[in-house]
Amino acid sequence: MLSLIYYTYPPVVIQVYAYEKNIKERLNMNYDQLNTIGSDEAGVGDYFGPMTVCAAHVPAEKVALLRELGVKDSKNLSNGTVRKLARDITHIVPYSLVILDNPSYNEKIDAGWNIVKLKAVLHDHCIRNVFEKLDSGAQQDVQAIVIDQFTTENAYRKYVPEPFRPELIHQETKAESKSIAVACASILARSKYLEQMENLNRHLKTEVPRGASGKTDAFAAKIADRHGMDYLDNMTKKHFKSRRKVMDLLRQKGSM
Repeated sequence: MLSLIYYTYPPVVIQVYAYEKNIKERLNMNYDQLNTIGSDEAGVGDYFGPMTVCAAHVPAEKVALLRELGVKDSKNLSNGTVRKLARDITHIVPYSLVILDNPSYNEKIDAGWNIVKLKAVLHDHCIRNVFEKLDSGAQQDVQAIVIDQFTTENAYRKYVPEPFRPELIHQETKAESKSIAVACASILARSKYLEQMENLNRHLKTEVPRGASGKTDAFAAKIADRHGMDYLDNMTKKHFKSRRKVMDLLRQKGSM
């Protein structure tokens, strides 16, 4: 497992650009006609498991093949289909994927990072990394960088003061349905998250519930009651309200 702690980058020279892009131009843009880098993440809304972030480069000539394979918004795909498509995508397009494990995630939150900063830094890292995997011709041909929107452009710049190729960045709501590059990144990120959760299932010898709900809280409380909060924290995101609910359940039981 890749445990990501922190990334620093060498200084980069960026051209002066108009950060607030023309909205009408953006609405009329068809990213699948362009050579695009797309990025997305998975695991953010789940109490258990890591956060995964991925960026994928899809040249325009690969779009038809990916569509034929069935690549689309991963929210409309079963877990089994996501796993199969992820295997196919890895043989077709270059990508960069990071797993932020729970200890590293919690360390950053404890150090004062918020989820927006975590996402911004990791998206920027993966975008830079996948770009470096391209040959010089493909690098010159990149026409757009599409990010599944999770914050405002000003906030993104706050946490990543020197974003990679900012003049090409487009943050889009429902970006998976607007860019097949984002759809590829989403499928790869979700597939890796599912793989990590399967590893956790095997470790605990039971099925770990997804999301953050009363069912998740009760499951987590059983683990904490048996092994302690430190053990639980090592496989969960500590800043979730679920942690406080788990502690409340343990107090009610008299275990704390």
